[in-house]
Amino acid sequence: MLRSFKTYLLFLILIAGVLGSCHKSGTDPDGSNDNPQQLPKTLAVASVLQNNMVLQRDVQCKIWGTVTPGATVAVTVSWSNTPVTTTSDANGNWQLSLPASAANSTPQTITCKSAGQTDVVLNNILIGDVWLCSGQSNMAMPVAAIAPFTGVLDYQNEIAAANYPAIRTLTVPQYYADKPAAMLDAAATWKACSPQNAGELSAVAYYFARKIHTTLNVPIGIVISAVNGSYCQEWMNKEAFSTTQLQPYSSGSKLYNGMINPLINLNIKGFLWYQGENNQHDPPSDYTALNAALISSWRKQFSQGDLPFYLVQLTPFAEDYNNTNPPGGNPENNWLAYFREGQSRALTVKNTGMAITMDVGEAANHHPRDKKPVGERLALLALRKTYNLPVQCYGPQFAGYSISGNAITISFADGTANGLNTIGNAQLNQLFFVAGDDHNLIKADAQIIGSTVRITIPASLTSAVKSIRYAFTNAAITNLQNDAGLPAEPFRTDSW
Repeated sequence: MLRSFKTYLLFLILIAGVLGSCHKSGTDPDGSNDNPQQLPKTLAVASVLQNNMVLQRDVQCKIWGTVTPGATVAVTVSWSNTPVTTTSDANGNWQLSLPASAANSTPQTITCKSAGQTDVVLNNILIGDVWLCSGQSNMAMPVAAIAPFTGVLDYQNEIAAANYPAIRTLTVPQYYADKPAAMLDAAATWKACSPQNAGELSAVAYYFARKIHTTLNVPIGIVISAVNGSYCQEWMNKEAFSTTQLQPYSSGSKLYNGMINPLINLNIKGFLWYQGENNQHDPPSDYTALNAALISSWRKQFSQGDLPFYLVQLTPFAEDYNNTNPPGGNPENNWLAYFREGQSRALTVKNTGMAITMDVGEAANHHPRDKKPVGERLALLALRKTYNLPVQCYGPQFAGYSISGNAITISFADGTANGLNTIGNAQLNQLFFVAGDDHNLIKADAQIIGSTVRITIPASLTSAVKSIRYAFTNAAITNLQNDAGLPAEPFRTDSW
């Protein structure tokens, strides 16, 4: 009995110590922090605002941080003579908007002051366009051979040539958070692109930035926030699910909370999105709804209007590649084709675009190495749709068909099939199928005729043509393209 009493007494002492520690640290047992001693004491700016960054041009960019509650903060910038001031709130948070500036490749300075505090000075700031690049492994995949990736094509020479000091990059550290975070979980550094660090960069983001920068000759900032093996649901904020009638699961919103929410005050030009591999077995209509909800919710959270959102359609891939004899997978499997179609249906959301990658896939590899065309096709979408330059950004897009005798002529949307050809003038990959009343798809021979494709109806088709499909299987690697080197988009004329 005495031993039990002593044990109980010791337990009470330990509990009192824990509660006392919580009180002294300003943290209540429920995890809240309301002790004034724990409020900010020194002047600081948000962790995403650093030396070497790019500020978004032509807008009044936000700058924010913390300081003693009720303190006046004055910010001056090297491109304007007038300081901007604000007062921190009761929690020590402050925010203000900087004077707008045109693009500027000359290094600029931002100086933040508050009485009794050490100045915060940000140096080597460029002014241009900032793009947020997000998704999963194909967006995270670096230029160099860094496990588990094997590097992009010719990565050694690509890295050696990556001397672009006006391209600045920030890679967000991985952080799954239960609640929306105000700051990044770990240190991240803005860097000027050079051969010393280019190998670590997202290859898709790098090639995108390089194309935009070399075309427009303005500084480009890329913020890379991507995680291998992540689901679309993890990148959606909690409120977004209410528009989909779909339920989040245990890790839903956690990547949004930790890796997107800390960025929502950052002024940006637009979003790039390469994701879907982890959702590829979802019902396509569910993914369409998820992707559309994500686009709308991110735009709402960033509060900068209908920012452009450009995504990547998943490449050809045979999940069962090694499960057939010979290896290669079942060539008739098409669930991934339906998923790609689900991706494309998100384009009903305004100010969106999609890069087609049916010609750069590797049937046995869900992380194909040829990332240059992917990044550059995203850049072409931006150059045409965001920057209003007269560049071609679309490959041949199905417009209609006509039947005469045993021939089907496929026509394409105006301007998308100019100079219709094949990669390297090789034989056309035979990826056209037709079906009749029985819905049995039969491969059909096709050839390029001017700006059209002519399909010969197989003799084995004994009923009228009820469906035509192109590249509508899991691992259909195509070579049909226009004179801009952009691949024809997969299509089907049925709704089966």
